[in-house]
Amino acid sequence: MTQWAFYFDQQRCLGCRTCTVACKEWNECRRGDASAHPALDEKSASGFDIPAAWGAGGRPSAETGPHDKALLRRFDMKETWRRVSFHEFGTRAPMVEIVPLSMGCNHCDDPACVKICPVKAITKDDKYGAVRVDPAKCVSCGACEAACPWHVPQYAEKGKTPMTKCDMCVDRLEKGLKPACVASCPGRALELMPVDELRRLHPDAKRVAVGIREEDVKLTQPNLFVKGRPMRVNV
Repeated sequence: MTQWAFYFDQQRCLGCRTCTVACKEWNECRRGDASAHPALDEKSASGFDIPAAWGAGGRPSAETGPHDKALLRRFDMKETWRRVSFHEFGTRAPMVEIVPLSMGCNHCDDPACVKICPVKAITKDDKYGAVRVDPAKCVSCGACEAACPWHVPQYAEKGKTPMTKCDMCVDRLEKGLKPACVASCPGRALELMPVDELRRLHPDAKRVAVGIREEDVKLTQPNLFVKGRPMRVNV
């Protein structure tokens, strides 16, 4: 198995949540439950230069600012597979740091969700090392949600609907496309590649970073490597 991993550069991230929007748009249209905006075809989705949900405003930038959270509420899809969090340090300007972290599923080497699933609905595939769920087997028990330290498993309605999560956009990888989150990032802060190649190209990237606890890394060995941001304040 060739394990693939995400690389995230905290210095390049704009905090715009474009990755979240693109993930929702691609997966909602793929599932066929999009109603608020046009469905994407393969041609329009390959680059995500202007995802349909953004409208005429185009992609955000450091000048135009982040997406309004109201945009995310326009989607039918209740789950949010990729989330951007912000971690603040310092007490008085200008000595304040706000550090972003974009995270979906980390497709861990030792995934807690796979080990705890009572019906073996969650597995790692052999081609990319992606952790995937079989909705036909899932009994919506919530065991994986409780076990995952990254809060990745989600339910539209717990106890009624199967667990859903980031699946590494394997369908896009099979067509030679980048995952929706990677393709859409205006700051090019996200990448996905085989882990050996990632370590070679980004030797300074670490699994432990701002927003990621060392004890959680030791527990599951996530395939997310982060290039940290130089800090002016003590963390």
